[in-house]
Amino acid sequence: ALGGYVMGMYLMRQIGDRGVYGNAELPDFMVFLNWQELPWYWFGFDQFAFAALMVLLVPGLLAYVFAWFAFRSRVTGVYFSIITQALTFALMLAFFRNDMGFGGNNGLTDFKDILGYPIQSAETRAALFAASVIALALGFMTARAIVGSKLGRVLIAIRDAESRTRFLGYEADRYKVFVFTVSALMAGIAGALYVPQVGIINPGEFSPANSIEVVVWAAVGGRGTLVGPVIGAVVVNAAKSWFTIRYPEFWLYALGLLFIAVTLLFPRGIAGGLAGYLAWVRGTRPAFENEERERMRKAVNER
Repeated sequence: ALGGYVMGMYLMRQIGDRGVYGNAELPDFMVFLNWQELPWYWFGFDQFAFAALMVLLVPGLLAYVFAWFAFRSRVTGVYFSIITQALTFALMLAFFRNDMGFGGNNGLTDFKDILGYPIQSAETRAALFAASVIALALGFMTARAIVGSKLGRVLIAIRDAESRTRFLGYEADRYKVFVFTVSALMAGIAGALYVPQVGIINPGEFSPANSIEVVVWAAVGGRGTLVGPVIGAVVVNAAKSWFTIRYPEFWLYALGLLFIAVTLLFPRGIAGGLAGYLAWVRGTRPAFENEERERMRKAVNER
């Protein structure tokens, strides 16, 4: 959402005197609220290069500071989930305020151009879609490179046995801060690509429901895999589009039932199910079953 707001600020500065009130300096919502001058934190957002830098810097810096305090305090598990949701909820309440200078409840909208091109034209929308696909591919390759490196092996060790990893001399906090910050950078880029395509960004994007939806993506697609969340995002959003068009009042119920059904009946998700099926066809054992057996063997040996 922060990356989306940053891109929204850039797009608002591109409107110029084509707004409802014809003010070349102030966005329409500021004119409506009788603001006399542009706030200092809006300066520079008329330049795409500055906005692109802020897309990375704002969510990345916030994530780094938050993760540093959280992980240094050894906050883990459900408690970490609670404080992250509390942070997003606090941001949502703050951005709802008109005096924050981000459009209040209505958010930022009515965008005209991006990099000088009409934002509603078919060519621009196709270019934005292509940019999203490229960003997804680069993000996937980055995550794959991290997981396959020594850093990734340490992260897996922290996931499976953090106390033992600390005992071996690794500073788990630093690794967790790093991966949390990288995920925030990727989310910022995703938000910046999302806003020009939907045409609006408002405080509702900070809603905890959006965070829950991302968890459902991973659960449906397959936990413990890189391709799983991608598959889950496509499947869940396709279902969301269908439900919100035909039965909008039932979408949240369907989402909850989907999450429960996947958790109880398909704990490995779509990717895990496909891996198991292919292993069955080949007459081999899926890799995740070997991992589970090895984990159980280590647990027995520890006893």
